[in-house]
Amino acid sequence: MQLLLSLNCSRLLKYIKNNIKIKSKNVIKSIGDDCAVIRILPRKYFVITTDTSLLGPHFTIDYKANDIGYKCLATNLSDIAAMGCIPRFAFLAITMPKLDTQWVKSFYRGLNQLLKMHNVALIGGDTNKGPLSISIQVVGENKTNILYRDGAKIHDDIYITGMLGSARTALMISNEKKYFKEFKILRKYLHRPTPRINIGIELASVANSCIDISDGLAKDLKCILSDSNKGAIIHIDKIPRHRLMKNVINPNKMHTAILGGGEDYELCFTAHRKYRDKITSLSKKFKIKITNIGKITDNHLSYIENGKEIQVNIDGYDHFS
Repeated sequence: MQLLLSLNCSRLLKYIKNNIKIKSKNVIKSIGDDCAVIRILPRKYFVITTDTSLLGPHFTIDYKANDIGYKCLATNLSDIAAMGCIPRFAFLAITMPKLDTQWVKSFYRGLNQLLKMHNVALIGGDTNKGPLSISIQVVGENKTNILYRDGAKIHDDIYITGMLGSARTALMISNEKKYFKEFKILRKYLHRPTPRINIGIELASVANSCIDISDGLAKDLKCILSDSNKGAIIHIDKIPRHRLMKNVINPNKMHTAILGGGEDYELCFTAHRKYRDKITSLSKKFKIKITNIGKITDNHLSYIENGKEIQVNIDGYDHFS
């Protein structure tokens, strides 16, 4: 027990992975990626993910119930997107302090909005009384290839979808009355992130590796690099960000927002340069920025800003920090 108390979140996962040895020949990927992968037919797989969302670290009392329902499902769908797969089924386990009819109806309206949008069937779960907690499990399936974190190749381009830092910026200014108008604009990125399902499915045929940005680019990119045994050069100046950010946060907090903020739920992926035109066409097709921000190298991770290499000491979000 003392050993576990000394671990951070990533070391805890390594401890579990190294000490829980039960295996199955049909488990293609277990602990260590956005989803587990289970073979059901020779070229057909289920991808499965689960997340728990709690009052406090994942949503606060200012969230509307429908936003909570939406966001709790969106975070799971984002994991499916990162694997390049199609979400099919969902399970929901919810713990509530009391049965509030209006709150429950609103919660399910938000949840159902995404279920309908992506044709996902809610097929089971559990309900309990206690502190507010929502756990969702989503089961998806592959259309073609499955994307993993460990496939990055030297000289791959590194891309991100959308913009980074908006959710963290909204959180930074949420209690500042002078930025109320800006917060109203930015909070949609915090309360209602967009899972990139359609883009992820298309990327399955071109990308070598992929992860969703839930804990911050600095931390999530390191997962790709560690699993692929590679390095990278990242050009911070190329990372898209909302135009309002520079008006509401100090310049010395910008790296925290775009590299360590988390809750962006955009995709970070790597691909060979021969797919640049294809990726540009995907950006136009879905009307979403897909930006080349760097390149995979053989070992070292470097950050470049204003033409110079800089030190970035950002670890990203850790549940136990």
